[in-house]
Amino acid sequence: MDNTNIKKIYKKTEQHYIRARKAVDAIEKRAMLESYQPISDMFPSFPANKLEFGSFNQKEYAVLFVDMRGSTRRAQDLGAKKTFLTMHVYFPSLLEVVKHNQGIVIDMMGDGLMVLWEGDAIVADGRNSVQCAGICGLDMLQICQRVINPIIQKHNLGSNVKVGVGVTFGSVIVTKIGVDRFYDVKAFGNCINIASHYANDVTDRVKVSREIKQRWPRSPQGAR
Repeated sequence: MDNTNIKKIYKKTEQHYIRARKAVDAIEKRAMLESYQPISDMFPSFPANKLEFGSFNQKEYAVLFVDMRGSTRRAQDLGAKKTFLTMHVYFPSLLEVVKHNQGIVIDMMGDGLMVLWEGDAIVADGRNSVQCAGICGLDMLQICQRVINPIIQKHNLGSNVKVGVGVTFGSVIVTKIGVDRFYDVKAFGNCINIASHYANDVTDRVKVSREIKQRWPRSPQGAR
């Protein structure tokens, strides 16, 4: 990712932090049930309001999992307010990277993020889904070092954040789960489980599956 895009992400992330900082004194436990729109409702071809409960579709996807290292201990050390502010730096910056690489966020879990790219189609700038997923992972590591951690240090939000990234490719089942107003579109597949394990295996690295390596386009010299 070039310096221009990194600077844009830094500026946007700082704006997210400032908005969160203004609200931090109002943090309190409350039920957030005003909206029933699932994050994955934007998932192409699988709008939640049109799927039947229990129905499913199956396709191949490149899958990326990113997860923060040591987040439980970090939250215990920092307390609720600084953890809240950390997440308002962490997630917006990673989501800007996903947007830059044209990924689809299918789930946000705790401090983890799952992103998909469909099949072998050309997605962005002549890149296929496998390239977008791999490059997105590398961009996330770069953004951690050049956006997330500098803002965390600037605002005294504890130690630097470290992440692990796993990238795989395989068959994914997309289905609608829930009841009445409380529902979401979820994705399941062995490749998703493997990507999650890969993310947990590494720190400040991207671990990719054999399928990703095999599908990565060759250079004119024949190298991947």
